[in-house]
Amino acid sequence: MPRRSTPDPLAKRIGARIRELREEKGLTLEQLAYQRELGDKRYGSKGFMSDVERGLARPTVDTLAAIAERLEVKLLDLVTFPDEDERELLVDRTRQLTKGTVRRLLRETAPAAKK
Repeated sequence: MPRRSTPDPLAKRIGARIRELREEKGLTLEQLAYQRELGDKRYGSKGFMSDVERGLARPTVDTLAAIAERLEVKLLDLVTFPDEDERELLVDRTRQLTKGTVRRLLRETAPAAKK
């Protein structure tokens, strides 16, 4: 995957989100890079992860899934930007909820049964 000379706007937003979630977990860039299991060593490097976080590399969906797994979040969380939209902020806040609370909210917000 070639390195870009200027950041891709969407890749930069995703990279910033990965950085935010990585820091929230207390992981260094090196820890995230080397503890991922992708099977392809060039994508497990600190340099590659740095490029991802700066938007200079556009990771594949498989790479994003591996990053999400290592960060113990859902893939959705890597493309949720809570500072840009109230709905995305709400989605982000659900990461902190217990499974019981999520189930209760799903029941409460379920569409009414058709008659």
